Amino acid sequence: MQINVLHMSHFEIRYGAEKQLLDYLFLADQSPNEIRHHVCALRLSSSIHDELKRMNIPLLITKLWPWNVAELRAFVKKHNIHILHVHNQLRFPLRSRILPKLAGVPLILEHEHGMIWNTSSTRFIKCTNHLVNANICNSNAAKIMLNHKCNIDAQVIYNGIALPTETKDKPLQLKMKLGLSPNTPIAGFVGRLNNPKGSEAFIRMIPLVRKTLPQARFVLVGDGPMRSSLEAEAKDLNIQDHVFFRGYQKDAHLLMEDMDVVVVPSFREAFGNVVIEAALAKKPVIASNVDGLAETIIDGETGFLVDCTEPIISRTKGTNRLPQSVVDGRTHTLRSPYLPNTAMLAEKVAACLQNPEMSSLLGSQAYLRAKSLFSLERYRMDLDNKYRELVSANRLSSH
Repeated sequence: MQINVLHMSHFEIRYGAEKQLLDYLFLADQSPNEIRHHVCALRLSSSIHDELKRMNIPLLITKLWPWNVAELRAFVKKHNIHILHVHNQLRFPLRSRILPKLAGVPLILEHEHGMIWNTSSTRFIKCTNHLVNANICNSNAAKIMLNHKCNIDAQVIYNGIALPTETKDKPLQLKMKLGLSPNTPIAGFVGRLNNPKGSEAFIRMIPLVRKTLPQARFVLVGDGPMRSSLEAEAKDLNIQDHVFFRGYQKDAHLLMEDMDVVVVPSFREAFGNVVIEAALAKKPVIASNVDGLAETIIDGETGFLVDCTEPIISRTKGTNRLPQSVVDGRTHTLRSPYLPNTAMLAEKVAACLQNPEMSSLLGSQAYLRAKSLFSLERYRMDLDNKYRELVSANRLSSH
């Protein structure tokens, strides 16, 4: 039986959840099975529109207000949609639950990618939980948070990352672009410069690392509302000549191959795709011991986890508001959000930069684990099986 799935999401920037979905759709396009994919784009950039067009995916572009129900109903009927797979729309139950049911969607599958941490009002969500047929999320931390805030019992399906394409004689892209020698040790940060990512902790550890390794350099790949304040802080700490802000880079995974260690100092992180991308580049990761990050790293074997002990002093204008709570990586219980301990972060970074053999071993072990547990192929298999399970349990037919 053919299963028709409609994916509802924002498609503005190829970050996080959007990238995960697009990579999955590309893999499905390359090796099709009985599951056919369709897209309901609540917002859509021209570049992602072109991507979807190249994959010949039927597309509905709508903000889905109440007056758009007839439009959605016509699309659902035309393409015989069985499942609406809603990505990161839990905060908007009118759009993700009530209106789709009015439009005749048979089954709703909700997918939590990390928005639940900043969801404050949950009464409407709880009142409409019965409209959802199944919930999935990308970590046990997200499962804990969904249960605590919304009385939702979700199944965990870990994210999957596409294996990098193997090419011979890769140039030292990052060091060459920065004018550094091939032997210069580099610690890198890759991610949006917004407060959940903890980029200020990365900046503040640099003077401590340089006490041990004055030749080390530090690179931030990504952009966002905190960039100006981070550049100003680097200047205040007199490290502006040792840190490089590279902005958004489409090939960030290639730049990681030129880093010696990748730092992920987030104070909130549902999963942490960047950890897996670094692992697939065979690089060790030093990350905060919080939320899903604690599930992507085995401390001391594939990288290091650093306890979060330092208060978040300020919030830059235009950044996300702070969550009320996060999931502690050690106890798996809720606590207030904190930044990782600066001294511990610096100590682990310096240890990796000083010991290339240890870093290489950590990176190799991280690669094997990522390839086994967090591959895009494994993600597709789990997701496709969930679709089959839903259709079978509800006895839907292809007509």
